[in-house]
Amino acid sequence: MYVMTEFVLGNRRLRLYPDGKITLRARCRGKETKQDTWNELPFFKNKNGYLTCSLTINGGQKGLYKHRLLHLARNPGWDIFDSSRDNYIDHINNSKDDNTDGNLRVVTHQQNTFNTNAKGYTWHKIKNKWQAQICVNQQRMYIGLFEKEEDAAAAYLEAKARLHVIPVS
Repeated sequence: MYVMTEFVLGNRRLRLYPDGKITLRARCRGKETKQDTWNELPFFKNKNGYLTCSLTINGGQKGLYKHRLLHLARNPGWDIFDSSRDNYIDHINNSKDDNTDGNLRVVTHQQNTFNTNAKGYTWHKIKNKWQAQICVNQQRMYIGLFEKEEDAAAAYLEAKARLHVIPVS
């Protein structure tokens, strides 16, 4: 079964198709055309690897991420224009290309940084040891010094599992 979701963004009507394609109603001189013409919304990868587009909404040009548009289409009550630090969209599996419904969630800025591939340890030149550390609530927490790189990595991963927890909503 081919199910399409229609949603509104400002004064624009858009459609989301199961394959992830987004179309918008054709416009002429600022008004929707009377024909049933829908144009595909073109996306391009930005320097960070996210799919983005440019869209005229309520007379102004807006740059939008595809994953945010997809989340809006699936969750109509969500505010796509809320740019506060507790309205980030996180890719759970850390793949910027995977915009499936089960892979996107709303998180805080801090929770979004939890889902990165940080190494968590560095070589301490003066002490000639591996130093592990982690950030929580914008505070760097010192984990310890280690003789072996593997031990520092293991200590970081244990601290990450304990401290970087994102509640399931």
